[in-house]
Amino acid sequence: MADDDDDDDDDDDNDYDDNDDAIDEFRKSPVPVHCIVEAIHSIVDTRVLIGREKWPSPHVEIDTFVIIPASVPFQDLVGEALVRLGYPTDIIPSARGSIVVKNWKPLPMEKVADDQLRTVAEILAELTTVATLKIQVYRTRPPPPSPASEVRDKLLRLLLLHSHALLVSAGCPLDEY
Repeated sequence: MADDDDDDDDDDDNDYDDNDDAIDEFRKSPVPVHCIVEAIHSIVDTRVLIGREKWPSPHVEIDTFVIIPASVPFQDLVGEALVRLGYPTDIIPSARGSIVVKNWKPLPMEKVADDQLRTVAEILAELTTVATLKIQVYRTRPPPPSPASEVRDKLLRLLLLHSHALLVSAGCPLDEY
């Protein structure tokens, strides 16, 4: 009978080892991360507004999932996500990331993990259904059009509206505009 008890203990050890292997495999598999990339045009866009002023609505550039390798350090998540979404690497230093869990307030990336060597899998693997990576990238506003180009565009629109046949008969190729 003592032999049967020893066999049961061995089976329990094997079950535990199998569980460890499953956890290791889980940590090695890539992590799908819901990612929202917003463009901000100034630091003022991100500050808390006082009183009843209306927040400017952010310009969402991308709202999708990105597959991140499990071994990526958590501190590199923002850069890795931007690269995998096709953004140029020169935008990464000015990008700021935060984690949003359901409808909670965003938590800045620096405050999520104490240990900078933690991986994406260790932090987000079990939260992929409720966590969103929100990335804000700084974009400069396009310069306002020059007065000459503004007048030219308005005249062209006016001519197109009122004198389409006249322009075609004068040999102006409208298809090129």
